[in-house]
Amino acid sequence: MRRAIAALVVTVAVVIWLARYETHPPRAAPSKPGPKVIAGPVFTTPFSAIQVGVVMRHGKVVDVKTLILTGDGEHTRKLNAHAEPILRRRALAAGGAKFDVVSGATYTSESYEDSLQAAIDKARAQ
Repeated sequence: MRRAIAALVVTVAVVIWLARYETHPPRAAPSKPGPKVIAGPVFTTPFSAIQVGVVMRHGKVVDVKTLILTGDGEHTRKLNAHAEPILRRRALAAGGAKFDVVSGATYTSESYEDSLQAAIDKARAQ
């Protein structure tokens, strides 16, 4: 009986101690700023709005990011979803905004190129 009471007292003491234990969230490591994305203007087509950003390093295009790509209907959204990664790959391969349009997505391709070229020009002017 004495052991049971002692075990109960120890258990209660541990539970009280754990309930009062204060935890602190881990401190976030200082984050390094990521590469600066220079945004081109938003271009609109009869079906979409498109804005592209560029990351430049030593005057060269190192990354292209689609910032805005909308579609006014399901067909346009699917077409843009298909065209966007192709346009990004072509822009990176070309190192700029001069590349072939995606078949079936001419308006999107041309607006993508125009926004990208404006972003490149803006980045080089800085």
